Amino acid sequence: MKDTVLLEELSWPEVQAALEAGVRTVVIVVASIEQHGPHLPTVTDTAIGQAVGERVARKLGHALLAPVIRPGCSDHHLAFPGSLSIPRETLIQTVMAYVRSLTPHGFLNFVLFSSHGGNFDALEEAARRLRDEFAARNVRIAAYAGRAALLEMMQVMNGAAEALGARQDVDALHAELTETSIMMARHPALVARDRLERGLMGRIDTSELFRRGMRAMTPNGIVGDARAATPEIGAAVLERLSDHLAAFARRELGA
Repeated sequence: MKDTVLLEELSWPEVQAALEAGVRTVVIVVASIEQHGPHLPTVTDTAIGQAVGERVARKLGHALLAPVIRPGCSDHHLAFPGSLSIPRETLIQTVMAYVRSLTPHGFLNFVLFSSHGGNFDALEEAARRLRDEFAARNVRIAAYAGRAALLEMMQVMNGAAEALGARQDVDALHAELTETSIMMARHPALVARDRLERGLMGRIDTSELFRRGMRAMTPNGIVGDARAATPEIGAAVLERLSDHLAAFARRELGA
């Protein structure tokens, strides 16, 4: 077997061998292609989702990471050039198609999460429909989804940075310290370090961000402060977040 947990890197005989070796879990990440301030590429959420998803799959063991789904539900970013968005129902159906494709092969456990805030509600609905559809079969869906999960994820990321002395006074995160740090750790050539800026700060209602659109609230597209970002913080955030999501999956799957 190759030393990979990426489904897309395996041939079909290698996937079959993994199933025969007891692999029954697939991690599915929904991400986006959207603006991330003046300093990060539009692929940021997808790159972060890939990095976290791979770590979660490895931490769970006997798990593979499906190809990261993108674009996502990013209507609130469309005022910025280069952002892409798909309808909520399209994302829901895509997640469901992943599970419907993989269950006949023998995969039984699915861990769903999003690396983009705009997908959390759609992912919650996809998980609800999947649980209804597969209720009579031995298929388990662990979905880190919904608005409460989104807020918790941002708190976990902010807390990991704060533990290293990098605190930002903000309720939501986008293209700021934590995401910029992860990109510095994973894809340093894609970070424009001379363009790190401070964005929207303080008490933020995420519902207002979705309703009004990002550009109406933060002209540079940043929520938080990117200026203190470092690769070391990025590595710490990745580790803390993947630990958090793997622990959630174990609880949900009874592993």
